[in-house]
Amino acid sequence: MSPNLLEIHKVSLSFGGLRALDDASLSVEEGKIFALIGPNGAGKTTLFNIIAGALVADSGRITFMGRDITGFKRHDVCRAGISRTFQLKNLFPNLTVFDNVVAGMLKDSRDMNARQKKVFEILELLGIGDIADTIVSNITPIETKFVELGRALATSPKLILLDELIGGLLPSETDKVCDILEVLRDRGYTILQVGHEIKSIMRTSDWVFVLDQGRNVADGPPEDIRCNADVLACYLE
Repeated sequence: MSPNLLEIHKVSLSFGGLRALDDASLSVEEGKIFALIGPNGAGKTTLFNIIAGALVADSGRITFMGRDITGFKRHDVCRAGISRTFQLKNLFPNLTVFDNVVAGMLKDSRDMNARQKKVFEILELLGIGDIADTIVSNITPIETKFVELGRALATSPKLILLDELIGGLLPSETDKVCDILEVLRDRGYTILQVGHEIKSIMRTSDWVFVLDQGRNVADGPPEDIRCNADVLACYLE
């Protein structure tokens, strides 16, 4: 059996007297969608920030594609093959959709023609090819989400971290995002997502991890997580 794409082993982090993560662990297999859920303050985004190199854990180990990336800087994590979207909009508002997505390729040495071809392939895949020349500040919230995702795809990732990608959308828009995530999985992308929209998380995910107060509560397929007593307790407390 091949090793998991990503392994998080007993990662802990404290902010002063607050224990944000307490021996959190998870494993991500290639070619599937995984989810990380839990109540507010569970440590989900903190763990994402550690994986992405924005924070350094106090202890624990992170391996990616069999390589120890513990303590890597953000640009080194990206070069290793991990990209991410952000919970808060993190685009260049005065640049076009095309320019925002092509920014994800600046770490590569490919020429402009190759970059342009790949960007338009990504935009067509996400259904936003018709707004390539539109300034980002003039597009809709769901289009903004797709531009964020497009820029992540432009880095040629082996793993995509999605931080609240579905948050703040209308139900019909949420369905569109779910459709795209399922297409990406079918194309071989591996995704680890954080979110509070449980219905959408359960629809798209192959496996779900649950954190509460920085600790692992449960993990399993969505159908098991839905009726797990420990999971229900942490949401109802």
